[in-house]
Amino acid sequence: MKKYWAITAFLFILLRMQLLFLNYLSFSYPFIKTVEAKVVNQYLKKDYWVLKLKNREVTFYITTKDNIKNLLNENIKVNIFTNKITFWGYLTSFYAVSYNLRLLEVFKVEKYIESQHKNEEIINLFKALFLGESMNYKTRKKLGALGISHLMALSGLHLGFISFFLFLMLNFFYKKVHKFFPYRNKWIDIGFIVLIMEFLYLWAVGFPPSLIRAFVLESVLFLVAVSFGNLFSVKALIITGCLSLFLFANKIFGIGFLLSMAGVFYIYLFFNYFKANFYNSILLSFYMFLVMFVWGHYFFGYMSNYQLLSPVVNILFSVFYPLGVCLHLFGMGGVFDEIILKYFALGEKYYYVNISIWFLIFFTLLSIIAIKKKWAFYGINLLAFIVLISSVRI
Repeated sequence: MKKYWAITAFLFILLRMQLLFLNYLSFSYPFIKTVEAKVVNQYLKKDYWVLKLKNREVTFYITTKDNIKNLLNENIKVNIFTNKITFWGYLTSFYAVSYNLRLLEVFKVEKYIESQHKNEEIINLFKALFLGESMNYKTRKKLGALGISHLMALSGLHLGFISFFLFLMLNFFYKKVHKFFPYRNKWIDIGFIVLIMEFLYLWAVGFPPSLIRAFVLESVLFLVAVSFGNLFSVKALIITGCLSLFLFANKIFGIGFLLSMAGVFYIYLFFNYFKANFYNSILLSFYMFLVMFVWGHYFFGYMSNYQLLSPVVNILFSVFYPLGVCLHLFGMGGVFDEIILKYFALGEKYYYVNISIWFLIFFTLLSIIAIKKKWAFYGINLLAFIVLISSVRI
């Protein structure tokens, strides 16, 4: 039976890649194309600007020698030449020769958020939290040094908050109409509506890879729960990866998606040995800080001793995020600006921690063994703790 599942998954993925190839052909012809995209990064290189652009279909780079302003998170329209774009470039990212770059109108919701803050860094922060916009390079380094980059990018944590509030809201209204359809299962109906509304939210913010993983996983868990299956099964994570590849293959080739999947794997690993309750949810924050320290510092490496506060900040964030949403809805989003700026200032001084590829491979293999062996689970925690302590500078 497992063999047939594997063959079916392979055929579905193959079909998806064929459909993506047809999309690639459509995108690359004609050879001059007008594209609308958001600027997700901008930096100066020698005597010209490099812009990284992203939309719902592709991620690509353009260059310009014009003396342009800071365009980070601006929506633009540009003409590009597509004759040199490869299929792999279409799936990941590519460079395109461009001309006729122009700005598009800013959305009203962005203006509403901007109107509640005076500091550009804070504006950038809340637009990243609520709309999935990119953080500027300087702020990203601070967040990396403080160990909270994952909090400031839309992820499963944020989608969980959204699910919770949608569920509460829909449950309130559904009570009034459920009496007309008593034969319906209220929880299944509400869950299905929540998934539809979340999909629309993903579409609005451009399908960030971390949210894609979270949404697909949430959908899989919903189906597992409906069928009374085991929610904390690694099979659900494998199915999530396959479905993500099938549905959003041109969105998931990147470090962000890899780290996101790794994070969920370690959460599954944790609940393989610990029961889901309030006290273990607090312990989970410290455990995730340890195991993801290895992965995060292999790819990025920014480190500050204040990063040790990260597990506590993770717990506080579960209150800060929904409170921040409510404050912005009522036009009072700037209440915590001074506190946030003081906290960000702690990440201005940082150093680098290097994790070798061989250690990461060993750590990953031990993590896989930990699915079945408890000693390996404690082993990865011990290894991560040793790496963390050896990285602290006194």
